[in-house]
Amino acid sequence: MCSRWQHVNNGEGRTVATEPTPINNDTVLNVAQLLKEQVGGKRVYALTLDALPLDDPMMARDVTAQLKLTRIADGILVTGSLAGRTRLECVRCLEEFDTDFGGDVEAEFRPTIDIASGMLVEVDDDGESFEIDDNHCLDLAEMLRQVSILTLPIRPVCGDDCPGFTSEFRGGEEPPTEEAGDERLAVLEKLLDDSRGNS
Repeated sequence: MCSRWQHVNNGEGRTVATEPTPINNDTVLNVAQLLKEQVGGKRVYALTLDALPLDDPMMARDVTAQLKLTRIADGILVTGSLAGRTRLECVRCLEEFDTDFGGDVEAEFRPTIDIASGMLVEVDDDGESFEIDDNHCLDLAEMLRQVSILTLPIRPVCGDDCPGFTSEFRGGEEPPTEEAGDERLAVLEKLLDDSRGNS
């Protein structure tokens, strides 16, 4: 079910958020009212997620996001910041470790149905924007997933005091190659492949 906005009218025909609306463990928002407003209408959200799938088996935990949704000519612009925690594999010692991540958010969502006429809207598949569905709901999950992945280190290291690879580790395996343990690059390659497949 789409989450609803908390809002008041400012007396000038524009609805504005009084304070960040808390959203817990949900990423689907109903933006029908915002789509009816003039360019510049805004909503603000404080979102928390216990878990956010990144890429099997990567999972983000304790994700928080401060988001502002702004009505623009082509749809809705989402800006803000996010933070969370995930588990990575160190490229030096191949041990798993927990790490925090965070970054800025900026993405456009474009409607597939005109809010006034109810007619279908042709959306250009530019690979850079997301869709608002025919119920006037947008899902933040994929945007948050992509931003989270992009904030992760390309070559994760568990710490400055990492002992590195030892011959005793995992039964005398050979030291890892440059590519070993680089989960983020593999995920980015998958994102690019998916993007090409949808183009």
